[in-house]
Amino acid sequence: MVETYELYSLLSITTSSLALSLALLVFRRFPGKRAAGTFVIAMTCFLLAALFGYEIKYGFSEQEGGNLVMWSTRFFYFVHMLAVGYTAAFVGIYFYGFQVFRRRSAGTLMNFALGAAAVLVASLVTEGRMTADGPLPNTANARLALAVISTSYGVLMLGTIGRTLYRNRDPVIRRQATLMLVGVLVHGGTAETYAYLRYIGQFPPPFLTASALFMAATFAIAILRYSMFDVTPRPEEPVAYPRKFPLRPGRAYLAMERRPDLAFRALSEAVRRGDVGLVISRLLPAAIREDFDLPSTTILSLSSAIGQNVVPPTHPEMLERLVPEFVEGQKQPVVALEGVEYLATYTGFPRVLQTLNTLRDIVTRAGGVFIVSVDGGALDEKDQATLERDFEVLRVAATEGFTVEDVFVIHSSGLLLTHAGRSAQPRPGAPDQDVMAGMLTAIMNFARVSFAEASHELKGFDLGDKKVLIERGDKVILAVVFVGRQPGSIGDEMQAFISRAERKFGLVLDRWSGSTDEVVGIRAMTARLLI
Repeated sequence: MVETYELYSLLSITTSSLALSLALLVFRRFPGKRAAGTFVIAMTCFLLAALFGYEIKYGFSEQEGGNLVMWSTRFFYFVHMLAVGYTAAFVGIYFYGFQVFRRRSAGTLMNFALGAAAVLVASLVTEGRMTADGPLPNTANARLALAVISTSYGVLMLGTIGRTLYRNRDPVIRRQATLMLVGVLVHGGTAETYAYLRYIGQFPPPFLTASALFMAATFAIAILRYSMFDVTPRPEEPVAYPRKFPLRPGRAYLAMERRPDLAFRALSEAVRRGDVGLVISRLLPAAIREDFDLPSTTILSLSSAIGQNVVPPTHPEMLERLVPEFVEGQKQPVVALEGVEYLATYTGFPRVLQTLNTLRDIVTRAGGVFIVSVDGGALDEKDQATLERDFEVLRVAATEGFTVEDVFVIHSSGLLLTHAGRSAQPRPGAPDQDVMAGMLTAIMNFARVSFAEASHELKGFDLGDKKVLIERGDKVILAVVFVGRQPGSIGDEMQAFISRAERKFGLVLDRWSGSTDEVVGIRAMTARLLI
């Protein structure tokens, strides 16, 4: 019997130790420290329970009693109940931590409730038959309470995971939830079997701690294999754009703007010149990719939703762990962040400022560029002054006396592909966009026919107080309407645009049906010409 007890105890401690090792690995790699820390606590409690479980049954003779046996038994039930409770808490925090723990009082209440349940179960270990050394522990009521409360926790875990699978369509989250569901079902079924065997007086081998190890393994695989955060740097297609934003390595910039625009334009230019970028934003990733022509750049979303690369606004410290992972080993990373006002509503501006300073130090010390977009009207004067002191103002290369009003991208057939204007609303009396495109094409064709040689192309003309500059490619015509003095760089800018547009959309343009849905993304490329 002693040899069996020693083997069972060794297996129980070994499996629980492995489960704790997996939890520590998750804590090291996963940026959500509240959830990962709860996972570590749960597995630590499982290990403590393993240390005492077989010791209580076999380490002491069934004829021995006394305070040591009594308190050891109570401690076993206490930590066992905590292990199950914190496992359920981990699942809840991982998937719905933002909604549940927006206030610190929620975490305090959770710990109090879990502790109270554990104390209740431990208190049900009462004094039983007396021996010469003292009373033996009576654990019948404690076992029943442990089984009932553990079943309740298991139902909560299944409900949490089931709700996630039902409501969330993110493929990464669904894979994670499915793996965790398997782990919970296996361990839950094992626990119910174990409880039944104990009820009929048997003391089975340590398959309960083995199933806990299996559950911990499924949790770890779900988190580490199907990572909720992927900040791998992804380069964009290089384009030889003239430089409009004189960004310098190792600097931090501030863009005061009502909506994020210049900050993302600056990042877009940098990544097209060979750097790698990271965007942190409240805006939807799809909108950022379309509006700023960033199809590959890594994006972190600030949101309360559950999904891959989504950072809850209550946990800005997660950014302090993710950004270093992104900049590591990069020659000149560029990080652009907007949503300062959004973060401040949850954690307060002092905490957000602390995060901004930390990110600035991380990025600039790595030789990168950090850009922050802020709506000055949403901050008080003191906070705005603090930002202006710590960051340089983001500036655009001087184009004094030159303003682009409209950009027309026209198919070689004469049909309008897209139009971008400085004004969001059409100006009173302004011609229809399609009519304007047709007019420009007609003027170009008339000029070509009027010249003796086909090589003569109309490059521009005056239109009242405005001027129209035209560049023609094989498949695309680009027309820029501007006022003021023409800078020398605009021609290079237009040629780079046409070259990239025809390279990116060439096959589509060859068989274009006239639907703008076929050339989604070309409008985002025009926005740079309006800067």
